[in-house]
Amino acid sequence: MTRHSTAPLPALTRRRFLEQIGAIGGSSLVMTAMSSWDLMAESAGQRPTLNGRPAKARVLVLGGGLSGLVVGHELNKLGYDFEIFEARDRVGGLSWTVRRGSEHTELETGEKQVCGWDEGQYLNVGPWRIPHSHHGVLDYCRELNVPMQVFLNESDASYFYFEGERAGTLAKKRIRLREVKADLAGQINELLIKAVDQKKLDLPMTAEDQNRLTTFLVSQGYLDPKTRTYQAFANRGEGDPYQLAALLQAGFGNRLRSVPAIEGTTAAPMFQPIGGMDQIPKGFQRALGPKRIRFNTEIQSVIQDANGVKVEYLDTKTGKKSATTADYVVLCLPLSVVSGLNINLSPELMAAVKDVPYSNSAKVGLAMKRRFWEEDDGIYGGHLYSDLPLGEFSYPSNDYFTKKGVLLGLYANGPVGDLLDRKVAERISHVVTNAAKVHPQIPQELESAYAVWWKKVKYSSGGFASVRGADRRALLAKMDNRIVIGSAATAPHSEPDWQEGAIAAGWQALETVHARAMRG
Repeated sequence: MTRHSTAPLPALTRRRFLEQIGAIGGSSLVMTAMSSWDLMAESAGQRPTLNGRPAKARVLVLGGGLSGLVVGHELNKLGYDFEIFEARDRVGGLSWTVRRGSEHTELETGEKQVCGWDEGQYLNVGPWRIPHSHHGVLDYCRELNVPMQVFLNESDASYFYFEGERAGTLAKKRIRLREVKADLAGQINELLIKAVDQKKLDLPMTAEDQNRLTTFLVSQGYLDPKTRTYQAFANRGEGDPYQLAALLQAGFGNRLRSVPAIEGTTAAPMFQPIGGMDQIPKGFQRALGPKRIRFNTEIQSVIQDANGVKVEYLDTKTGKKSATTADYVVLCLPLSVVSGLNINLSPELMAAVKDVPYSNSAKVGLAMKRRFWEEDDGIYGGHLYSDLPLGEFSYPSNDYFTKKGVLLGLYANGPVGDLLDRKVAERISHVVTNAAKVHPQIPQELESAYAVWWKKVKYSSGGFASVRGADRRALLAKMDNRIVIGSAATAPHSEPDWQEGAIAAGWQALETVHARAMRG
């Protein structure tokens, strides 16, 4: 446990004053940005402007996820002869919205789930939010007429709930985010104003500066204007303030920031398509038309030579095996799937493909009979902040004030204990048991649940790729004779755990195959 000195603080210059503000109130912003650097996702950059069309160039796009749809959409604009092969009966890949009738059978165990939620209830079990800076995704939504709404990434009414020793005296208590904000800021303001009153702010911070600072701190609303001390106030909520030392020890302040990030998981504002994230791939599907995408087409082999590429595939509905040829192939399948194909990539490239790990991402949706988090707790959107073995627990940012809703009961980007090896019912029980520590209504209000562990989903075999290093990405993105990889693992500007990464990878592959086709 970190021990804080009780020695008097040295006199504060303006420089040291700002340093203290950063150390006490704003360090979380810096620390969070550094610790989550690899989870950040910058814009895909500029959409490529391509011209011309080769006289003869048939292109097969393997995979109807977002990157494959982007490649197909842009090839369509250029007038190419192309087709998209997709093993599933839907577009989108990881951009999957589970709703009534959705189903999947897990790899290895063979456990099958069928979603029985009411019509209109859904959960995005892959990507679920879009930062405002992700212009690649948002520009396509505008172009494809996919209506958007605000995704509420933070709600002051949501709770902190920590069980570990780090939380100290605040362990196993439900504490509102607004209480933490108020108590941290209020007590820090009180410390600052005491420093001003005791004239411990040295020059060149003038007396006039000190008076203005005092007025500003009081005007924030945390301090009593007469006593200049922090006391509980209406907007904070009922109850006595939590002590500053306890809040700092618990680390609650690490989740707070006065200015939202532009990128990454804490960006604001964020958006989501109305009706589910699958509305984006469906928008591409509408634009491409009914003849460009061949569904239920499982790729068996991809063999290239100097003259073209032969692709063998299985119709999973009829069991019939067929083959076709193309001049070029854009490979937009997860590399976890590619590594198991009969495909004659160069040895160096194939080794790189097999070396790419995929995340053990998982989500569990809890369909509730009533929206108790709104009715009982006044929570509208946002997340629960906890150290419970749930990863992230979140509240829906849609259909407010309706009767029912679906909670994101678990969102994990890695293993959560041994849940991956348990039966689906045991995983759901784990989520319900732990979530009920914060919301005891859950066991009674639970209608049904749906669990997705992407490692166990056929044609995915994992969530998002983890590729480190520009050299490795450049190798994966390089044209290999007549095949180029267009999966999000090759994303040049954005991490592949964001849809913007899939778009960046699609654009990169598009430019590569177009340049190759134009050369003949």
